Amino acid sequence: MRFLLLLTILSAKFKKAAEQNANFQKFLMGHECSVVIKTRDNAKGRRFVFKEGRFSTDRKLDQYDAAMIWANAGTAFKAMKKGDEGVTEALQSHRLAIDGKLHSFTWFGAAIKFVMAS
Repeated sequence: MRFLLLLTILSAKFKKAAEQNANFQKFLMGHECSVVIKTRDNAKGRRFVFKEGRFSTDRKLDQYDAAMIWANAGTAFKAMKKGDEGVTEALQSHRLAIDGKLHSFTWFGAAIKFVMAS
């Protein structure tokens, strides 16, 4: 439940920034990708879509350019709440797997930092 709430909050921050923040709108231009954050069993997750300077989200967990695949929702929540340090720890302990294009994943990390700072 907390994992899905965290993803919903992140979605809301992306949506608000995409609609109201001119700097974020510029950041979005020219970059298109879809990134999924989900649990390994595909039971929980969300897809974040950046296309034509716009943001949208849905639950299509099998179509993406890059994905963060967590061992379970509890691990995902705790690690993501800690930020970069928690994500790094989860990667090192194999509780998080990354799949897809590294460039899209790296760009998504920058997008998260952008909206969390504003």
